[in-house]
This record gives sequence, C-alpha cells and structure tokens, in this order.
Amino acid sequence: MATNKKSYADLSFDFTANPQTGDVATVKDAVSVKRGIKNVLLTAPFERLFQPEVGSGIKNILFEPMTPLTEQRLSDACRDAIDAWEKRASVIDITVIPEEDYNRYRVAIKFSINNSLITEEVDVFLNRER
Repeated sequence: MATNKKSYADLSFDFTANPQTGDVATVKDAVSVKRGIKNVLLTAPFERLFQPEVGSGIKNILFEPMTPLTEQRLSDACRDAIDAWEKRASVIDITVIPEEDYNRYRVAIKFSINNSLITEEVDVFLNRER
C-alpha cells in the first residue's frame, strides 16, 4: 500500500546554485523545519513587511533578569510562536538554559515533524541585541 508522505523544502539561505539545474539550492525536511523554527523565534513582531503579526516577541524578555520566571516566560513564548507560525512541527519539549557568563540563553527545542515519526532537536542561542 502506497503512503503519501509530504516533503518540506525551502530555499537555501546562502543562495548557492544547484550544480545540476543552476537554480537556487534548496534544503529539505528536517533542515527546512529547523531553519523555519529559528526564523520564527528570531523574528520580532512588525519586523516582516506586509506580515506584521509574524514573530515571537522573545527579544523583549531577554532584557529581564536571569531568573527561573524569565526562563519559563521564554519557554512559553517559544512554544506559542512555534505553534502559531511553524505548522510543520509539533513541539515535544523546550528547555531553556541560562548562560550567565555569555549573557545569553540556550533554548533546546525537541520536536517532531508532522509527516514523520522522527523526533529532531534544534538549539537556538538568544542574546540581547540593541
């Protein structure tokens, strides 16, 4: 019995040419979804032209003191943003680890791709930017 497995693909960020076709290279499946998650988390509301609602709003939380409450707020904001804007992934777990020496947070996101039973993990480093 044949199964219908949907494949996900996005353009490569470095816009290299595909050696066979000469078109812009693509990334597929897990790499595509991981990049989508990072994109959503690192995008602030009103940053995208004609799509002001897209984004996570976590940059505002980064200027709060590094406390367990801030870690929980970051975790919740990441989960909300992924659930709202990255429909290809289902979040399993989010771990927020403060790195006080580097003045940043490491966010480890464990997720499954919706058309697959495989779980993936992506790390995103969040630091304050002015």
